Amino acid sequence: MKDVETKITDAELAVMQVLWAAQEPLTVNQVKTALDKNGETTKTLLRRLCQKGAVAQEKRGVYYYRPLVDQKTLGRYRTQRVIDKLYAGSARSMVAALVEHHQLGSQDVEDLHNMFQELWNRKEE
Repeated sequence: MKDVETKITDAELAVMQVLWAAQEPLTVNQVKTALDKNGETTKTLLRRLCQKGAVAQEKRGVYYYRPLVDQKTLGRYRTQRVIDKLYAGSARSMVAALVEHHQLGSQDVEDLHNMFQELWNRKEE
């Protein structure tokens, strides 16, 4: 796990989500508009993300920013942290809590069942 994933704050994550969704480099103004934040806050968040190695900056008249951290990688890391911190490392306990608190409907459970079946079938091949 790269150290950068451990250091991205929730405010910085909002910037990352804008950059991931864009699928192309964005200017400060474009990020600011998407976040509905003021320019100085947006500049500060982008500067911090650049310092952490999560975002690259490129000058083309104005600065353009693009993510260096993959969304799936960060998602896996953050999910594992939640599982470790709240469920003592047990993904099963987390899923049980989601079901118990009605966060997963019957269609979700069916989709998960099908996903597990596909994974097991691939594993057996």
